[in-house]
Amino acid sequence: MDKEKRVIEISCLKFKTQHNFRNDFEKINQIELDNEYAYVSVSIKEQPQITPNAWIWVDRNTTGHIAVVANPSTGKVWKLGKEARHIHNKYRNIRKDLQKKGKLRLVKKIKNRGPRIIRDLNHKIAKEIVNIAIVNNAGIKLEQLDGIRNNKKHTKKFNYSLHIWSFYQLQNFMEYKAKLCGIPLTYVEPKNTSQECSRCGNIGIRDSKKFVCHSCGHVDHADANASFNIASCQPINSNIGQLNTDRDVFKGSTDTPRGDSL
Repeated sequence: MDKEKRVIEISCLKFKTQHNFRNDFEKINQIELDNEYAYVSVSIKEQPQITPNAWIWVDRNTTGHIAVVANPSTGKVWKLGKEARHIHNKYRNIRKDLQKKGKLRLVKKIKNRGPRIIRDLNHKIAKEIVNIAIVNNAGIKLEQLDGIRNNKKHTKKFNYSLHIWSFYQLQNFMEYKAKLCGIPLTYVEPKNTSQECSRCGNIGIRDSKKFVCHSCGHVDHADANASFNIASCQPINSNIGQLNTDRDVFKGSTDTPRGDSL
């Protein structure tokens, strides 16, 4: 391994390749090869966790922007990933049209194209959220959405949205990227966060992406209102350093993303 030239070499297999991932890893643990890719597992030293001056909240959605970030200390809001739904629908319609025409070989060829694009998008969104936390010297708060797919009260349309978009994938990406940068990440209960007014605390009315509070007259984007509510909530537990992905090694997750389907 030549870290200066970004070269990985396996002498016994007469294999040599360059890499373009981060170059501050301590060692290479494992390399797996197939006909197209090399899968490289490396060890990276974790940064010491910072003491945040504030908390930002990330509201994850199945429609519109898949992540809305709010910083209550500055009042600033970031809306990320609006194109995700379009990407899902685009490739779903392409596969349906090809299937109707009997072109099953093409269906098989492109079946993973949409999920790969979404995976890349989730990586970029997670990176941007962690960078926002770094710039603001802030921690990250998320709603605890474990088991959301088991709720039988969801509408058919909402269940389809849950099926095609991976809450859990974006969550995992945020967790490990935050941990590598020393950014604390914790979870809060989602109860009433989308219904309470972030200004006065009374229950308001949410209509699609619009929130209106008749008590104080506050009007806001519904996701932004929810984001400000969660940012002020107390964590579910004090063990901020433990990630959901760490716990899921020992027990199955009910919110693992499923593959996109016809």
